[in-house]
Amino acid sequence: MRLLHIVGSALAGCLMVTVVQAADPAAGKTLSSPPGKTMSSTLTAFVLAVLEDNPKLHAARSAVDAAQAHTRSAGKPLYNPELELDAETAESDTASLGVTQAIDWADKRGARRGIAAFETEAARAEFETTRQQLTAELLTALGRYHSADALDRLAQQRVDLMQRFLALAEKRRQAGDLNQVELDLARLAHTQSLLQQAQASAERTDAEQALVAVTGAARQAWPTLPERLPEPASFDAQKLLDGLPELQAQRARVAAAQSTVTLRQRERRPDPSLGLRGGREGSEGLVGLSLSIPLYIRNDFRAETQAANAQLIEAQQTGQDAYRRAQARLTSAAARYRVTHNAWAAWEHSGQPSLSSQLTLLERLWQAGELSTADYLLQLNQTLETRASALELRGQLWRSWFDWLAASGRFDGWLNDSL
Repeated sequence: MRLLHIVGSALAGCLMVTVVQAADPAAGKTLSSPPGKTMSSTLTAFVLAVLEDNPKLHAARSAVDAAQAHTRSAGKPLYNPELELDAETAESDTASLGVTQAIDWADKRGARRGIAAFETEAARAEFETTRQQLTAELLTALGRYHSADALDRLAQQRVDLMQRFLALAEKRRQAGDLNQVELDLARLAHTQSLLQQAQASAERTDAEQALVAVTGAARQAWPTLPERLPEPASFDAQKLLDGLPELQAQRARVAAAQSTVTLRQRERRPDPSLGLRGGREGSEGLVGLSLSIPLYIRNDFRAETQAANAQLIEAQQTGQDAYRRAQARLTSAAARYRVTHNAWAAWEHSGQPSLSSQLTLLERLWQAGELSTADYLLQLNQTLETRASALELRGQLWRSWFDWLAASGRFDGWLNDSL
């Protein structure tokens, strides 16, 4: 497997890339990280710490606890016994004590327990969905920050270069080697670099604030992203979709809706109540047995069953829509990652001459008079813009990789590679 080794050079403000050749692992059907440690454990610990303290994830965990408690409640008997005390004074005094118990003849308790169990399964899947969404949001914000920070450092380098260029231009003007138009052009270039640096600094600040919004606190130093990314590979789309937590939650909701239909159908069957009482009537003993059955005449609960059937159809259609969207998201994420990875590989194979050597050569040619001031500025700007485009491409590569991990539900495997 060919791996991209990415290093951002703070000194030169450029992107240095080397290619590491490794043996291709056993062929698989999924897009996965290469064997071995592909990232620092610091990043994994950072992600875990942020998730542990995230209020949205705490809320999802509480929803799981509530669903589990509801499952325990649904497993309890549906009816409690009733105690009856009867006393009457007439020609003969009568007193009796009895117990009445309604019987869950249609096993409504079992249907309720099934609904609660599926709802608990859905809550667990929703918790996992929330965790993966937060992980994607966190890593995407982290990648955006590192890209903005690298672009900000490159913009500062541009300012330093233009400041030096302006100083040299002023000296050459004094010596009569440059005319006033070329000096004014150097001053305009310096002013433009200041404006670009201000914009880059503002974008870096925005990216850091977006990262703080996810983590909940600012840091003096943010963890770096790993240095290796796998090449695009074939994958089993059906297997990945079946394992997605959000689709598992949808399937659990459909199953819960089906159990609800069963419950509503059983609720249309009346549950009898048996009663046993004993006492005395005058001087004689009294023993009684009673049976009562509700008559569903005025309300046969048909509407509740129809509503449950409609909710089942709604859950099924919602699940189909979620599946289609997840499938499209998986396909597009894989395609974006492949295109971005190929573009990055093309940049890496282009040679990437050293930024410092390019700038030194341009300055030497300009001072020797082999380049006009306009041509020097044009080639200098082209060189710096190429480096900026490379930094932006690196950011796009990370975003497309995180999108793929989110669409395939593979964050855990990737993060655990560092442990």
